[in-house]
Amino acid sequence: MMKALLKNQWNIFINTVKSQPGKNYFSYIVMFAVFAILLYWLSAGIWAIADAITEPVFAGILSYGFLLVIGFIILLGLPQVFKHLYSATDLNLLFTLPIPTRYIFWIKYLQSFVGIPLLVFVLYVVTLFVYGTFIGANVLYYPVVLLVLLSVIVIGLSIAYLFNLLLVQVVPASKANEFMTVMSVLSGIFVYLLFMIPNMVNDEPLSEMILAGLPLFPEWVPITWASDAIVGATSGSIDFHVPLILILLLAAIFFMLTSTLVERGFRTGWVKLSEGSGKKRKKSAARKSGPKLNHPNIAIGKKEWYAIKRDMREWLVFLPLVFFFVFGAIGAVSGGAALSDLRGPNEATWPITQAILLFIYAMFNGQISASTIAREAKSVWILRILPLSGKDIAFGKLWISWLLPFVLLTIVEIIIGLFFGWTLLQFMTGIAMKAVITVGISGIGMWLGTIGAKYNPANPQNRLKFGTAFILMIASYVYLFLALIPFVMLLIPVEAMDFAQMVSQDIDGFFGAIASFVYTVLSWKEASAAMVTIAGILLMLIISLGIAYIFTMMSARKIDQGIEIEMVQDVKSKPSLGKKPGNF
Repeated sequence: MMKALLKNQWNIFINTVKSQPGKNYFSYIVMFAVFAILLYWLSAGIWAIADAITEPVFAGILSYGFLLVIGFIILLGLPQVFKHLYSATDLNLLFTLPIPTRYIFWIKYLQSFVGIPLLVFVLYVVTLFVYGTFIGANVLYYPVVLLVLLSVIVIGLSIAYLFNLLLVQVVPASKANEFMTVMSVLSGIFVYLLFMIPNMVNDEPLSEMILAGLPLFPEWVPITWASDAIVGATSGSIDFHVPLILILLLAAIFFMLTSTLVERGFRTGWVKLSEGSGKKRKKSAARKSGPKLNHPNIAIGKKEWYAIKRDMREWLVFLPLVFFFVFGAIGAVSGGAALSDLRGPNEATWPITQAILLFIYAMFNGQISASTIAREAKSVWILRILPLSGKDIAFGKLWISWLLPFVLLTIVEIIIGLFFGWTLLQFMTGIAMKAVITVGISGIGMWLGTIGAKYNPANPQNRLKFGTAFILMIASYVYLFLALIPFVMLLIPVEAMDFAQMVSQDIDGFFGAIASFVYTVLSWKEASAAMVTIAGILLMLIISLGIAYIFTMMSARKIDQGIEIEMVQDVKSKPSLGKKPGNF
């Protein structure tokens, strides 16, 4: 039976590869090229410093390296595991056949190795083999590396499966859409705590302990077994047998533990998630008052807000923000620092905070505004029959996609500002500056969403093609750099004029031209600070609002012409009213 299932999975893989559009092959080639370059850099770096890595240092690197393997497989592999367990297109057929559920589960488990675990396996095997070749390791070193690395990957993958199999029994069927959100949050917290273990159990920083050759974990921790097995096999010592057997036994225990939850967590969970979101809701009592008509821009924005509010998966885009602020502060405190150490003069804390917040805005605004286009994949036909122009749709989506991150990050900024003790003028200046500049990022994201939208029902936060998402990231930061030039020039004090003049005279080329430009602006500022301030504010408004208007109008024109949204295959998705979904 397993042989037939493996052959079936292989045929599915081959047919999937053959049915890929040509542009996808280019993306795969780029990804493999980047990975190959990364492998080369790591291998060259290890070859260069391998003679300086002593055995205790090597043991510490292995211990934390295997901890990273488990953490990354859990965090990055969870969506893949969820797809294989509950969203795979072949499950509808497999569950109707007289095949034991455990066989189907084992096939999905093996299938999960093709992805993050496989990339991690190749990355570690190549680097460890390069190190073993340099130091002339014993011949036993190489098979032990393979066995230990496979065991660690099985442990991490089994934990990812346990997250899915256990949580699916807790989440109500009516909250099936929120299942992935709950898993992502809990797994993120778990992985963060996992990475913080070395800092929590030791008094010294992690880097100092590794360089000093001190053990990071007690001997009973499984990560230490994996490290001891490889270090012992390096010299051919017989001591590697016990830790190797222990880590292999632990991997087998984790695999068997996941297998015990197959029937209830896999088959029953799949049925639960498949039917949970399709339950009919009770009709609310009809309102007596008539419907209130809004301006088309307001109506489109409200529609977007309701779509985001009713599906918690939409808020996953803000999850990195939570980790950045909350867990960053926790990590600093646990590392021995005090929050009071962060306080400083407003002249330093205010611009640094503004730069950090603008970096975060550039990360979120474009992505959120771009995703509003792909969100229409299943409801395009409604917009086509409404008396709305592309301009109404574009501006309606623009203001709500700009407002959500602005409100959220403004609250964060107010909390930070109160902590640092900023003045009212600094509060107002920072908020007003970001309100203007971030509109342009949203406009750029909107336009890129119209040319590279993608819709995946099982992963709603992934709504841009790979190439388009990369272009959006670059374009957002290039725009941010240009839009901030007038604001930065307003912040630079006149006292820096002599330094700028000196640099412009000593340095030629691009940097010399920049220094000359700064000197010219500062000389104007010295002559008439009020005029330069007004001119800088007007220039910032022209750049930001002009870019936002131009790209929003380009988006409106693209919407009027028609937009193609790449649909990720989903057997549950059906065209609306006989039309192919994903076209305006």
